[in-house]
Amino acid sequence: MHIHVVRGANASCGSVVEALSKLYRFDPMPPHFFLAYDILYEPENTDIIALLDDLGNIDSYVLVWRGLGVYGIHLWGHKACELLGYVFVEKGKTIYIHLYTANDSAIACTIKWLEALGAPSAEVRWYHEMVCTRELFRPSGNEDIVTRLGAEHAELFAKFMRFRGMEIDFDTARRILASRQYHAVIINNEIASAGAICNRLPEVSIICDVYTKPGYRGRGFATAVTSSLTRAVISSESKALLYVEVGNEPAKRVYTKLGYRTTRTLPWIVTKLE
Repeated sequence: MHIHVVRGANASCGSVVEALSKLYRFDPMPPHFFLAYDILYEPENTDIIALLDDLGNIDSYVLVWRGLGVYGIHLWGHKACELLGYVFVEKGKTIYIHLYTANDSAIACTIKWLEALGAPSAEVRWYHEMVCTRELFRPSGNEDIVTRLGAEHAELFAKFMRFRGMEIDFDTARRILASRQYHAVIINNEIASAGAICNRLPEVSIICDVYTKPGYRGRGFATAVTSSLTRAVISSESKALLYVEVGNEPAKRVYTKLGYRTTRTLPWIVTKLE
């Protein structure tokens, strides 16, 4: 993990990490959720650019996570866009920038930074952040058709992901299933629908990658998978959180039926740096 302090350069790494951790303890929802998760579990893939105030507290920060061919960048604080100048991004990478304000000037500032890097175009997408708790949860009646995937399902999972355009081999499939909890509906020795708990901390867990093959849609499989994943999360008193793109009304109806409530709607900026 690399931490760059823009102001307050005399602060120790430990004091900066403590100041960042304080943000999560105060509010464990994103982006501080991702901040804490990446510090704990992905330090080798994580960069943090932080702006400190005169008391040593975090004024704004940029969190950068580097995955396989992907950068996930989170901007928090009213001066976060100014910190983008300290971010290094490799060519050929897809960039997802999560903004935690709907302010037009923040969107424009971010797009300007991407243009300066040579990004050919930047697409602004809006996502609902939806949350479910034990009190809100209304489970589907067909969770019994859902299976938790394990190492024995690696080949089926690899085929499922390849169908979706992600070229992974058997060993990669095993590693993914070992690191993430995937639940799936299996029909005729084929994964018809699947989803995962992608990030998990005691207070909040994020459900993601829910997908049903076209030939199996409209049969309640995504509802069953999401219900099963949600149950796994809230059984430990954690909140379940997921994202759904604005305009994807079928998915939003599924999640609302299960008890999810929209907490906010925020922009993501997506591009690929050629």
